Amino acid sequence: KQWYQRRVRASGTRVVSYSTEYILSLLYHILFRGEVEIRTILSQPIARIVLLALSSYDDVTRCVAYACVDKISRMIGEEKFKEKGMCQYLFEMLENSVTTDNERLPHLSTYFMGRILQGIWSPGGARYTAICHFLLQRPTFDFGDVPLFYSMFCSATDRYKQDQNWLLDVLCAAVRDEVDCKILARRHVLPLCLSQLYAPGTDKLTGKLIRRLFVKVSEISSKTARELTELGVSVKDL
Repeated sequence: KQWYQRRVRASGTRVVSYSTEYILSLLYHILFRGEVEIRTILSQPIARIVLLALSSYDDVTRCVAYACVDKISRMIGEEKFKEKGMCQYLFEMLENSVTTDNERLPHLSTYFMGRILQGIWSPGGARYTAICHFLLQRPTFDFGDVPLFYSMFCSATDRYKQDQNWLLDVLCAAVRDEVDCKILARRHVLPLCLSQLYAPGTDKLTGKLIRRLFVKVSEISSKTARELTELGVSVKDL
């Protein structure tokens, strides 16, 4: 199986993109050889790839990802670094939330976990406090929920527009399949987004992100598309 792809941008620049399986196998060997400090790994995008791999439909890929998660969790406990407490809490929460061997997790959940991990390394970031509150308020991760949805979408801070737009941008990237769409339905995300779309004071970026989310979920799920139609949303006109 080819583990890389070559793409050519419109500018003519050649880009090499590596497959998730290749990156995951490379990280697996790095972790178990102890060649790199865990702090270095956790602060880089490669750590988020491990979390995303827990949503893979391939059993072997998930198995390797879970082995990496277990090793990362143990290495966090053995090393000392400033962000250790929050990183350890995140990975322990993940391990406590998985109920079956090699369980496939929703992409929406693993994408959010990746963004939460990213936020831990930005203590000066606008979402750092909300991320810490989210982690410390619960011992397990609810894979049927939309993390941070109400605290961000219904934010009462002076940065409420930025909070809303951050959340909507994450949702547009996180939703990938029917499972994710069902989670949105369970939390009534789309009706709330529709209310915000036509609310006074909604800025252009917020409206653009909501429309993008509506188009994406309607392309993924015919059931969700029908639900949007019942709400009076014509995706073709967005």
